[in-house]
Amino acid sequence: MSLYPTTLFHFTNKQSLYNILNSNFNISYAREKIIGPNNNREFAVPMVSFCDLKLSELKHFLNYGKFGIGLSKEWANRKNLSPVMYINRHCSLMDDLITGLNGIYSHLNLINDLPRFNDLSNHYHNIMNTYRYIKNYEGELIRQGNLTNPNYRFADEREWRFVPKLNTQGVLPFVAISNIKTTEQKEFCNRKVENIKLEFTPEDIKYLVVESESDITDLINHLQNAKRHFNTEIRNKLASRILTSEQIIKDI
Repeated sequence: MSLYPTTLFHFTNKQSLYNILNSNFNISYAREKIIGPNNNREFAVPMVSFCDLKLSELKHFLNYGKFGIGLSKEWANRKNLSPVMYINRHCSLMDDLITGLNGIYSHLNLINDLPRFNDLSNHYHNIMNTYRYIKNYEGELIRQGNLTNPNYRFADEREWRFVPKLNTQGVLPFVAISNIKTTEQKEFCNRKVENIKLEFTPEDIKYLVVESESDITDLINHLQNAKRHFNTEIRNKLASRILTSEQIIKDI
């Protein structure tokens, strides 16, 4: 028996869940700040996030929303998702990575030979890609610009991410934090990636989560009219897999 479940959950609000069921996951830029003992990096990455938690653990992580969807890890593997790498902010590993990348970047500026420059530049960006899968083990939790927990343990979420490949046409793999500080700036960046979807099929869905029992009928009706064309057999199967946030908090 593994300590880890076979399902990944994504929590959100009601309308966003319905949009996901209609037309898959949208990619959006998320702000990230990775801190080391002496250095830090702050940027935004295009992604969709999930948590690798068992049903009994979900009650502690409904702060992202009371509506959610659980998808199989077989689906996650097919779609190139990966768990993030948690790094202790008191460990020198983050400082070493930043120093090493800065050193490679400084060498890039000294190369005049174009093939050599392109080769080293590709290696540099491949290593830079590590940043998109790194998170501090614990740190400040900020929600809507407000500090809600000065020492939040991010590792408790056991996050998995979908991140578009580095060479995805028209997608910036990183955005400077100065370009995504306001809601308007974030919406502008997200419009750049609105054509990218993280797709799934009805068969990939293991659970659906709504806030309360009063939301269940509405969700079943939505499945009937969703663009994904859930047939009667699939709707009946998914109806048996609907959980409520109230049920998770009280009974699981």
